[in-house]
Amino acid sequence: MGEIVQLTAAHWVYALFVVLIFVTLALRKDTSIVALAGMFVLGCILLRNPIGGLQAIFNGMLRSGTVLLDIVFIISIVVSLAKGLEGMGALYLMVRPARTLMRSPALAFWIIGVVMYIAALFIWPSPATALVGAILFPAGQAVGLPAISAAMAMNLFGHGACLSTDYVIQGAPKLTAEAAGVPVSDIIAASTPLNIVASVVALAVAWFLVVRKDIKAHTVTETEYLRLKEEAAEAEVRKYTTMARVAAWLVPLVFLVDVILLVALGIRGGDATAVLGGTSLVLLGIFCFWEHGWSKGAEQITNCLREGFMFGMKVFAPVFIVAGFYLMGVPGHAEAIFGDAARPLIIDIIRALSSAIPVNKAIVGIMHTILSGITGLDGSGFNDLPLMGALAASWGQALGLKTATLAALGQISMIWIGGGTIVPWAVLPVSAITGVPAIDLCRKNFWPCVAGVGAATIVAIILM
Repeated sequence: MGEIVQLTAAHWVYALFVVLIFVTLALRKDTSIVALAGMFVLGCILLRNPIGGLQAIFNGMLRSGTVLLDIVFIISIVVSLAKGLEGMGALYLMVRPARTLMRSPALAFWIIGVVMYIAALFIWPSPATALVGAILFPAGQAVGLPAISAAMAMNLFGHGACLSTDYVIQGAPKLTAEAAGVPVSDIIAASTPLNIVASVVALAVAWFLVVRKDIKAHTVTETEYLRLKEEAAEAEVRKYTTMARVAAWLVPLVFLVDVILLVALGIRGGDATAVLGGTSLVLLGIFCFWEHGWSKGAEQITNCLREGFMFGMKVFAPVFIVAGFYLMGVPGHAEAIFGDAARPLIIDIIRALSSAIPVNKAIVGIMHTILSGITGLDGSGFNDLPLMGALAASWGQALGLKTATLAALGQISMIWIGGGTIVPWAVLPVSAITGVPAIDLCRKNFWPCVAGVGAATIVAIILM
């Protein structure tokens, strides 16, 4: 299990404010003040003076801004393209065919989810979010699917069910397997039954306890129904330019070619997101120049980008504060904030907890899930997979448990919780593209995810 870690005042303060942030979320209050206070107090302790506390606030937010910058950019760029397409009417023409398939809000929920799963399987959830959000999300809204239900579908299918096993790209199982000292194939095999259970339970809870109620409440709103009906009628009789008709076909086609090339060339993650961002900017330029001419086209491009980035910063600004506090305890990020005074607070806390766990198969499984969830709070779901893989190997050797099963449980728990479902700064891509507040989306995802991970933990304990 390793040597026992001595927890300092900084560790206790960090743990306390992490708990306070999530209690504040549960109470539906703004977390910014709590996070700011946490950054200041932690800075005072580690840097040993109030000036250091003030510096920590700024440096923490700066670090979170740096970490989240690529997400801010891709969301802002995609929204800029959508603004340009919306102005010329191409956005409506683009989603009109999808409306024939999405004949009801319920069908729209499952179609968006399945498409998100397939896209995320090959290019990971972040770039898949940009594609599905730009093309299918408006179609779902047109048939009465609430924005938050569409966002849940994208989260649960893409960031939960798909990413937690990562069958095609295999980034997650490789990290887990290497640290656990077992073959990748063993991790994949062990994670399959666990994730099937987690996905089925999470989606069932989401559908029966959350989504159906939201759809029912949304569809009975007569004002909203009349508005959508009127907008659809106006859109049908509108005269569309040749450019709008070309754009409606060209955008999905170009993005489809992008996906094929990304898969064929093995371009994944951030690199894939960059390709989609560049493609969006090129398309925006082509359409604006074609539709408005050279002089007005350049001005229109600037206007669309301005609207897109204003939207992106408006959505992300509050999250920089909360994410900045959490990153203060994450290795790598902490050094950028505190320099030599940095401490791996989250790792130390986990090691201290793990050293106090009784030698019991059931308790080990439960605690491994909890610790994996805590490490997933950084919002990536990937950074600490090696830590949990190594911890699974230690427990497996000490208790004679199946290391692959325990490691797979840690991987699934970490990604379902931290990979983009119930951590506010991890759901930002979906939150931004759908316009749903991140905190509201996390609340909707919370019980489905907890139920899914809980069910997977029970199965893992039985299989160990």
